[in-house]
Amino acid sequence: MKVESRLGKGLSTFFENKQVEVPVFKNTVDENAEQGDIKYISIGNIIPNKDQPRKKFKEEQLKELASSIEKNGVLQPILVRPIKNQSNMFEIIAGERRWRAANFAGITEIPAIIKDLSDKETFEIGLIENLQRENLSPIEEATGYKKLMNTFDYTQEDIAKIINKSRSYIANVLRLLSLPEEVQDMVNNGDLSYSIARTLVGKENPLKVAKSILKGDMTVKQAEDIVQPAKKVRIATEEENELTAELISLKENLSDTLKAKVDIKLKGKKGEIVIKFNDLSELNNITTKLNNI
Repeated sequence: MKVESRLGKGLSTFFENKQVEVPVFKNTVDENAEQGDIKYISIGNIIPNKDQPRKKFKEEQLKELASSIEKNGVLQPILVRPIKNQSNMFEIIAGERRWRAANFAGITEIPAIIKDLSDKETFEIGLIENLQRENLSPIEEATGYKKLMNTFDYTQEDIAKIINKSRSYIANVLRLLSLPEEVQDMVNNGDLSYSIARTLVGKENPLKVAKSILKGDMTVKQAEDIVQPAKKVRIATEEENELTAELISLKENLSDTLKAKVDIKLKGKKGEIVIKFNDLSELNNITTKLNNI
């Protein structure tokens, strides 16, 4: 699918050639404002987007932002879209944190840029804005990627291009969604780090291990030893034992992408990638996939 380059720019596209530092205490609304102009909208006429990628907002941080808004106003307008069949009602595309903080501050109107965007564009921009501000937890990030893929037919490669990350990074984040829900909650709440959660993916008893780490009954190193692939019946080859965790992850990602057995063999600082196939038809499929990477 074609990925529009403007999406990778986040909100900057909508703020080009516009004054974005605006006071919030200006009680003027231009009813004839054109789409894309900054307009002051009543807080009560704005609702959050139910598909907002970020689900958790820390109250302490909102109150800090509210305090800043009380002193300095809202320094950047939020982005909204009109709600169909509801006069003068708008849905947030980006800027829900500012909107919530303005509520805390008792502000009655907030500066906004109005754009009539599709559901797809709305979700894309909301996800990208949060990723650029590093406001999403790994689970929220993974859920956002999954929706882009399932609802809007994005591939992992498409997402990687938009957010300027590697495809293996996208794949590893998505794997977190295979963890038990309780473990995902630990990651969402910041109790369990992304790096630890990643080691639990696909392993036995991830919830038990996660609880042991949080209770202090087990160190991270002990947890990593417990959940290593050595639990599998097949004994790792000498070459595999020499691979770093990053190379093993890359090997698994390539194998998933090509739907074929992939080996990475190291020879000092050099090495080779071996892709195995069972027949010419499988080779043709592998070649096609490689051409599309």
